[in-house]
Amino acid sequence: MVEMRTVRGLFAALSFLTAIPIPERLIGRVPTSPGYMLWWWGVVGGLIGALAAAVVWLAHLRLPWDACAAIGVVAPVILSGGLHLDGFADTCDGAGSRAPREHALAIMKDSRTGAFGVIGIVCLLLLKFGLLASLVPSWGIAAVGSAPVAGRLAQLWVLRVYPYARVEGGMAGAFFDAATWRHVTVTALVAAAVVLVWFRHAGVLILVTAILLGGVGAATIARWLGGHTGDTVGAISEITEVGFILMSTIIAGT
Repeated sequence: MVEMRTVRGLFAALSFLTAIPIPERLIGRVPTSPGYMLWWWGVVGGLIGALAAAVVWLAHLRLPWDACAAIGVVAPVILSGGLHLDGFADTCDGAGSRAPREHALAIMKDSRTGAFGVIGIVCLLLLKFGLLASLVPSWGIAAVGSAPVAGRLAQLWVLRVYPYARVEGGMAGAFFDAATWRHVTVTALVAAAVVLVWFRHAGVLILVTAILLGGVGAATIARWLGGHTGDTVGAISEITEVGFILMSTIIAGT
């Protein structure tokens, strides 16, 4: 029974974190506990990265690298359904409002994207593109393949270290309650394996520095809101991915 729940956790994590259609029979009719899904966070991040990197590699057979760098930005967004990009936009709306904590949380809960959210997304995507375009193709493809798993590791870190900022429960609150250090450890091991495959020995250094950059952002948000929400977890994921590509440029070389 435990093994079946664990396997279903993989399909539930794929359904939650990606736009890949997963048949309901593979997930089960009973909602999967977040605790089972979190075991697979790193694996799903690695899969997103591998698929995106494969698309970029195929594109580079015919297209110039600048066009491939743009594809490297867009492909993970499509594969993830824009889930974390939406959280980043909501976080930008809340931060840009300069409103008190409770008002900022209400703004972030609004499904509509405001001016600060749009500005934030444009800046984020431009930064990712510029950094990827500055890398040689081999390193750029490696960065596309590795960044998503670094982002998912940062998510697990935030879920375990910080409290849920909202009073009411809900799906995001359940993930905060379910996250354990074992989830973080397993995801860290998966992330380390992925970056070693793509970058060899330089990968671990890139991963660690990217997580540290994401950690600075996480601490800043926690001081502002007294914790984190589902939106800010997504925002930290995006910040960490940008940090990973940035450190790839600095450490791996151009």
